[in-house]
Amino acid sequence: MEKMIKKRIDQVKEKGHQRLTVLLIPHGFDKSFHFQISIFTIFFLVGLLFAIVGIAVLGIVKYNNTRIQINALASVYGKYFDEYIEYSEKLGDIRDDFATLNENLQEVHSLIDGESDELLKLPDESDSEDLAATELKVEEAGDKDLMIGRSYLSEIYGYRAVRVSMERNRSLVDSVFTFLDTRYGIMNSLPFGEPLFSYNLTSYYGMRRSPTFGYMEFHDGVDLANVPGTPIYATGDGKVYRAIYSPRGYGNHIVLAHANGYYSLYGHCTKLLVRDGEYVHKGQLIATVGATGNVTGPHVHYEVWIGESNRTDPMEYMKVGLGQY
Repeated sequence: MEKMIKKRIDQVKEKGHQRLTVLLIPHGFDKSFHFQISIFTIFFLVGLLFAIVGIAVLGIVKYNNTRIQINALASVYGKYFDEYIEYSEKLGDIRDDFATLNENLQEVHSLIDGESDELLKLPDESDSEDLAATELKVEEAGDKDLMIGRSYLSEIYGYRAVRVSMERNRSLVDSVFTFLDTRYGIMNSLPFGEPLFSYNLTSYYGMRRSPTFGYMEFHDGVDLANVPGTPIYATGDGKVYRAIYSPRGYGNHIVLAHANGYYSLYGHCTKLLVRDGEYVHKGQLIATVGATGNVTGPHVHYEVWIGESNRTDPMEYMKVGLGQY
């Protein structure tokens, strides 16, 4: 058996080494050219030719596929493609800004006596990048167009990592927001601010000479003068405790009940624009300036109470500095 195989191999070698003579006779020349070439050499040259042609075809196919992917990418990102490339260069600045933001949030959280130290722990950057890559792989599996984009725009991973970090710090943001929102609600529910946008302060809180009777009396509030019809605004969230039309004393007046036992009174109005039991918000129009009751000119008599009997100086609440509505 081995002898037969060896004999067959020898026969192939013998045929492969056989030479062929190639004769070339150029047209119009007397001399001819000829050369000899083995069969093995012919097979080698033919194989080399096929390899070169195959490589060329493969290169053309890959080039066409690349062009198709680039066109598909442009189609996916559309007119925003150039803008994306521009903004991707700013990715480093975005990361720095986010890091600064987190530091500021942590400082605010510590200043407001945040309860959970876990909220102050920044997520590790590598963890965020791994999670972002996982999210993108899931999206790619569901949308092949996205895969094209991911292949050419690696910055997408960077943006997604920043977004993931933001998401993982949402609890810190929520904690700070809840604190500030609660405090803001408390401040809004107290009578802080001024009932008129503009006024002349004609009488302070405390002892004074009565402008109508001439004797000394204790003035329970402040008088803020302006022309009749000037809008009067609620200085805090609350419920209308009284809305009374009267020709005596405070005249037409409103009393609002605020949180924590505070009340505010608006007297000598022309019109009352709210009713008993109605809930009003800070800055809401509730009445207009008038000259009803015991007055010498148009103004709003404004008082702030703690409880129903303890009058306080309204100026201490009007100048808190929360800004106008």
